[in-house]
Amino acid sequence: MTPFAYFTLINLNLPGAISIGDTSSTGKYCGGVATTEHYNGKVVIIVNTSTQSNGEFTAMALSTVPNAKVIGSTTAGADGNVSIIRLPGGIATWISDLGVYYPDGTEAQRKGVKIDIPIKPTIKGIREGKDELLDKAMQIIESK
Repeated sequence: MTPFAYFTLINLNLPGAISIGDTSSTGKYCGGVATTEHYNGKVVIIVNTSTQSNGEFTAMALSTVPNAKVIGSTTAGADGNVSIIRLPGGIATWISDLGVYYPDGTEAQRKGVKIDIPIKPTIKGIREGKDELLDKAMQIIESK
């Protein structure tokens, strides 16, 4: 089992207090027993500013695979749950009441996932009809 995220949450019994919550881990179970088997090939996770919520959480999990690389640009930083706050006059707003962190304490909530290789599409690439992120991913996968 490989931890990839832990959470902080508000404590309704102590207003203003924040507690450390659960840890999420990747891993495989076989008959109720954790195994150490994992994919041994290269994995490239492509993210950008449109990657949010479950996409970010999934990118964090996949990044624990050996030989995995996260490429792209800063994600939305919008992982975690969503809670509704109902206000007078029928108005409602949504907030996240969880903090999401990498096991080393790096914040993912509000900051986005860790990027191993920053890369963004360029105007030149768009004009030429290229997908520069996919090209980079293929270069990584095909390299020795």
